[in-house]
Order: sequence, then structure tokens, then C-alpha cells
Amino acid sequence: MKITGKDLIDPGISQHVQNDKGVAPVRGEGEKDARQTGDSAKICISAEARHLQKAAELAGKGDELRAEKVGKIKEQIEAGAYHVEAEEVAKSVARGEVARLLGKQGKE
Repeated sequence: MKITGKDLIDPGISQHVQNDKGVAPVRGEGEKDARQTGDSAKICISAEARHLQKAAELAGKGDELRAEKVGKIKEQIEAGAYHVEAEEVAKSVARGEVARLLGKQGKE
């Protein structure tokens, strides 16, 4: 399977950006005479864009946090200090099963 640049873009988001009147068109290659006036630039980001940005940040941090958590557990296991409460495991399994069954029930 070959992935091209177009396959990576969600058509809904792409269309939303194209329809956004607040987005200025990109200047062509011939327009290289941008001047700096000393004034600060101001941009407006939609609530949806901020939400997507935050989700992307959290997704990146999630991998780091998960790796850190796994590393700590491995250290505890090697030191013989890792202890799991059987009651907590049973509760987690039960919650997962109930959620799975309720989810399946809603799809029928």
C-alpha cells in the first residue's frame, strides 16, 4: 500500500480550511517582497483547531507517559516490589466486561 501526501489529509478538515474566510491565500513564489514593519502579527485560531491541536499534543505526550509508566513497573518487578491488589484487578475486569456488553447492546 502506498501512502501519498493527499491520503494523509482528512477531506473534511481540508474543506473546512478552504471555506474559512479568515484564512488568507498563500503567496506565490514570485511574491518575495514581504516587509517587516515592527508591528506584531495577530492570528485567530478556531475553537475546533485549538481542540485538534490539544488532542495532537496529548497524543504525543501519551506515548511518553505510557513509556515512563511501563519503565517504573519494570523496575518494580525487577526489584521484587511490584504488588497488585487482586480486588482491583477483578474490578477492572468486571468494568471492562460491563462496558463491552453495554456497547454491544447499543449497536444491535
